[in-house]
Amino acid sequence: MARVTVVLKPSDYPGNPDEQTKADVKALFEHMMPGVENPEIPGTAGAFGVVAQDPKLALLLIKLSDYIVKEMPWTSGRRDLQQLMVQTLNYHFKCDFSFLAHIKPAALAGTSPEAQAAIPFWRTTNVFDDEQKLIIEYTYAVVTGEVPEELFNRVVAQFSEREAIEISVGVGWWSMWAMIIGATRPTFDFGYGKKPA
Repeated sequence: MARVTVVLKPSDYPGNPDEQTKADVKALFEHMMPGVENPEIPGTAGAFGVVAQDPKLALLLIKLSDYIVKEMPWTSGRRDLQQLMVQTLNYHFKCDFSFLAHIKPAALAGTSPEAQAAIPFWRTTNVFDDEQKLIIEYTYAVVTGEVPEELFNRVVAQFSEREAIEISVGVGWWSMWAMIIGATRPTFDFGYGKKPA
């Protein structure tokens, strides 16, 4: 069970919101789902439902997310490596919610569930190619705050200086979500719940 109230639709907002909050809630849902009569954040996006308690913050984060996920060249152009990076972060932060949310998108982007399960063994497995291993190594380095110059130079050589920055931003972005989820514990079964007997 979530530790906080998750706001998945405008009527979920806790308490008796003032007029400014009502306007912020309206703006949030209109941005996320323009023209939808009864908008609702899907349970798979429970982290957005958590931050929606502060609708202005949620709107700003969603606008930033729109850029990072849909437009930023490296994260939008290399979905395969982006999803591998996200799943590496989810392992690092022990973020089961986000890991489960990304199994299918990662598979669609080219990282099979078996490869996702092999992330903790990236140094010794033959599942990953050199580029994938570089992303996993760099992700772990950035998230721990220990990026050797030699590693950063390899990332720049493989991609570019700008893309190294964008990869670093991606690590920071998805790390933030894993930390929010870890603290607030939204729940959703992602279709992996027990099947009826």
